[in-house]
Amino acid sequence: MLLFMISVGIDLIEIERIKRSMERSSFLNKILGENEYFELKKRGFLPRSVAVNFCAKEAFLKALGKGLGEINLTEIELLRQKSGQPYLSLTGKALDLAKDQGLKFTVSATHTENYASVVVVAYTEN
Repeated sequence: MLLFMISVGIDLIEIERIKRSMERSSFLNKILGENEYFELKKRGFLPRSVAVNFCAKEAFLKALGKGLGEINLTEIELLRQKSGQPYLSLTGKALDLAKDQGLKFTVSATHTENYASVVVVAYTEN
């Protein structure tokens, strides 16, 4: 099987910025999909974890060449396998755009005490 990289998206955010945004009760519901919400709830909605998930959404949009507001952020979920490996789960317009282009995605996520960052690579399989 041959893999062809199509594009890369990267995002970096200050965790403190997300922590301040989390003070608004509507913030988490506005950015998190249902599965993502419950996964993060189990982990106590740690600001660093929420920041990583937000970064994944931004990095995904950049990999697609789309801007914030073109796709509902709740349609882009960063979930984790039992091993802890992150992966994207897409619904709605996000899924439609990925399918239309025949794209799959791989994700790398990290954080420090102050920053969170995610890289999303879009690729096709032939």
